Amino acid sequence: MSESHKKKYHEPSLNVEDLTSSLYSATQKLNQTIRERDEIFANISHDLRSPITAIHNSIEYLQSLDHITESDIRSALPLLSERTLTLENMINNIFLLTKLDSAESLMKFETIPAVAFLEDFYYSRENDTKYIDRHLTFNVPENLHGCIYIDPVYMQRVLDNLFENALKFTDKGDQITLSAAPLKKGNRLNKAVMHITVENTGKAIAPSDLPYIFNRTYMSSESRTPGSHSGAGLGLSICNSIIQKHNGIIWCESDPAIKKGCSFHIELPLAH
Repeated sequence: MSESHKKKYHEPSLNVEDLTSSLYSATQKLNQTIRERDEIFANISHDLRSPITAIHNSIEYLQSLDHITESDIRSALPLLSERTLTLENMINNIFLLTKLDSAESLMKFETIPAVAFLEDFYYSRENDTKYIDRHLTFNVPENLHGCIYIDPVYMQRVLDNLFENALKFTDKGDQITLSAAPLKKGNRLNKAVMHITVENTGKAIAPSDLPYIFNRTYMSSESRTPGSHSGAGLGLSICNSIIQKHNGIIWCESDPAIKKGCSFHIELPLAH
C-alpha cells in the first residue's frame, strides 16, 4: 500500500494530563451541582413543613369539634388562607427558578422609559392593602430621562420580591423607598446605567449573611429559628438570576452598626 493510501492518524489536541484535568473539573462541577440541588431540596422540605403542619392542625381542630359553628370556620379561614398562599408562592418560586435555569426561559425584552415602568409598579403597590401599615416613598423625579431594555414581567417580579422582602423585615411605621437615577458610569458596572434602589428601615442584615444572601442554597441562621420569617430562600436568588439575564448586577448594603435598615441596589445598562 502506498504512503498516500495509508490512513493518517492525528494526535489528539489534548494530552492525557489535559484530558484528566478537564474530566476532573467537569466531575467537580457536577458534584457541586448535585450538592446545591440537595441543599435546595433540604431547604424547601424544611420550609414546606411549617405551612403544611399549620393547615393540618387547623383541619384537625375543626374535625375534633362536635358541632362546627360559623364562628369556628371564620376563625380558621385566615390561617388556612395565609398558609395556602405561602405554599403557592414557594411552588411558584421553585417553578420560576427552574425555568430561569433552562433554555426555555426566553424573555421578551422591550425598550421602556424607566420612570414610566417604575411609576406603574410603585403606585400599584401603594394601593395594596398589605402595605397599609408601611410608609411607602417614591423617589424618582418625573423628568428622569433614560430607557431600559427589559422584560417588564420579569423585572416586575424582581421589584415584587424586593418589596415582599422589605415587608417581612419591617414593622408598622417603617419606611420602604423606591428610587432611581441614571449614572454615566455605574458603581459596579463600567458603563452607563440606570441605578434602582429599594431601601427599607427595617431590620439590618447580619454581616455574616450579607455576602451570601443571593446564593440559592444559603439560609441565614436566623431563618432557621422558631418564629422567624420562613420561606424557601429562593426570592433573592431569583432576583439575581433575572438581573444577570438583563446584563445587570444586584447587591445589598446594610449597616450593622445601627442594626436597622438595608438597601438593595440594581444597575441596568441604559438602552440606546
